[in-house]
Amino acid sequence: MKKQHILATSFTALITIPAHSAVVNFVGGDFATSTNWRTAGVIKPLDPDGNNIYGTDGYMLTGGAGLVSNPSYATVTRLSSLTFPGNGAYTSIDNPAGGSPLRTGVWYTTGTGGVTNQEHDLAQITVNVASSFRVGVLTDNADFADISPNDLRIFQTSGGVGDSGMIPAYVEPNTDTDWYFFDIINAQPGDTFTISGTNARSGSGAQDSNGIGGLTFDSVPEPSSVLLSGITALGLLLRRKR
Repeated sequence: MKKQHILATSFTALITIPAHSAVVNFVGGDFATSTNWRTAGVIKPLDPDGNNIYGTDGYMLTGGAGLVSNPSYATVTRLSSLTFPGNGAYTSIDNPAGGSPLRTGVWYTTGTGGVTNQEHDLAQITVNVASSFRVGVLTDNADFADISPNDLRIFQTSGGVGDSGMIPAYVEPNTDTDWYFFDIINAQPGDTFTISGTNARSGSGAQDSNGIGGLTFDSVPEPSSVLLSGITALGLLLRRKR
């Protein structure tokens, strides 16, 4: 009986969800999917809903394509000051509407006075429905690898202090399209999150601008759902042992 009491106490601790506070975590980079973000036949280990398609909930493509399909739970706003539509040397990626691939471009910002290693705000996510979701950031799609951010960050600017911190984003600079993923957990209506990047470069010397090629959105399980699933599994295990 004493052991059962301890287990019950543990369950209570598990299902006690703290007061609203969004968390922003870096998940990892995908350097294999490249341009095939909508091709389900290409396995995507970082796709949280398991359908091997990035951007099931929504997406934003910059440049000449200029496609924005906001997810039902959030709205994307450009914060960068400039848009470049791309050229023949920019990567062309899966068209979410089908048909011929779309040429990418960048939303970008140029530093002031040629100063490098500045942090530029590139895009903002405003949440309108309580949700947890994964944001993919498309980089390394330009004709010059050093245009993409040296570091990426997603941080909360309204409603809390969630912050991924600066994440190295110059891992494979070969202009073939890379993806970096961040989870935003327990976001609430009114929360805003900013995507930013630094402009320091090492490949060909420091650059004074940086930009991103797109964003994707995919839902991830709510923390309460994950915990309750674990509790159910533990309960079944205990019943079997009895």
